[in-house]
Amino acid sequence: MSSIKSYKTSRGKAWRVQYRSPDGKSRTKRGFRTKNEAQAWSDKNAVSIREQDWINPNSGRVTVTELGNTWLSTLSHVKPSTRELYQQVWRGCVKPEWGLAAVASIKPSEVQRWVSGLEYSPSWVRHAHNVLAQVLDVAVADRRIRENPARGVKLPRKVPTVKVYWTLEQLRLFAAECGDREDLILLLGTSGLRWGEAIALRPCDLSPERNRIHVVRNAAKVGNGIRVGTPKTHERRTVAVASHVMRMLADRCVGLDSEELLWTAQRGGWLRTPGHNTWFDGALKRAMVKDPSLVRVTPHGLRHVAAGLLVNAGANVLAVSRQLGHADASVTLRVYAELFDDGLDSVAAKLDEGFSDVVNMSSFGDKRPV
Repeated sequence: MSSIKSYKTSRGKAWRVQYRSPDGKSRTKRGFRTKNEAQAWSDKNAVSIREQDWINPNSGRVTVTELGNTWLSTLSHVKPSTRELYQQVWRGCVKPEWGLAAVASIKPSEVQRWVSGLEYSPSWVRHAHNVLAQVLDVAVADRRIRENPARGVKLPRKVPTVKVYWTLEQLRLFAAECGDREDLILLLGTSGLRWGEAIALRPCDLSPERNRIHVVRNAAKVGNGIRVGTPKTHERRTVAVASHVMRMLADRCVGLDSEELLWTAQRGGWLRTPGHNTWFDGALKRAMVKDPSLVRVTPHGLRHVAAGLLVNAGANVLAVSRQLGHADASVTLRVYAELFDDGLDSVAAKLDEGFSDVVNMSSFGDKRPV
């Protein structure tokens, strides 16, 4: 039950609703201009209580910083690299803008204004929005707010990844310029391993007699260090390796213990992802001088090179998906749709066979058979 009463303000008479909430407390909602407005709100509030959809108006006063810290403490299930990314986005973009705001005070229009005004790359803007949205999801789950104001806002379009597809001859040319790491480049460019999966390989992961590699771990950069975890999809897999590449890997294993890394930095330790002015960049520049048609590629881009070579060798979408470690074949089709024949020409040709017994009427000219 609730009661509606008037009270005096500096601007005249206003109305308030007094009611008892599901937690047994007596509460008051003030500020209605007319009795009808107060009655309408009271009726709606009564329905929420009856249908167990009532939300304590005071619970929405918690700040984004308070819930953000709670959210960050629950990220043990994500990859260390992903957790590091979320923390960077939280500290650099989300907390400075929204940290002091009460979750119930945030409006969708304000989130849209913030997203549209961020002067970062589209991918980083989407990361920032994702972090805020996940924090506010906690508020919805805790029944502090009814709807997430960050969901449904318009985001900048993702910039399509430029995928480079080399021929095997081009890959071998580049690999030869990489000196002692030629085998690593050939492995990346033919098997489709991720950089972190490749540099985490040990002799015990190789099956030379079957030309197979068992991918059981991934080395990810977290802060200034490297943390070893499971592969990206959390699933171990076995990939096929060309016999020529496997022989090179077997030669590298000579003299190594089964748990030693195949590749290390010059001074020991993990081999870091190469960027500009590194051995990778220098080898690429030399290869591009020898073959001007060679398109620049990144270490991760060698996965695209591998995908192109696999498809060109006759691998179907399921085989490519397993080789690359995608969650399912739909991911492979979405990323590499241009590599797979859509089959429409063969479908049209097959349908055309059904018309083989139909007389081409145009051959009769103006005459018509009787």
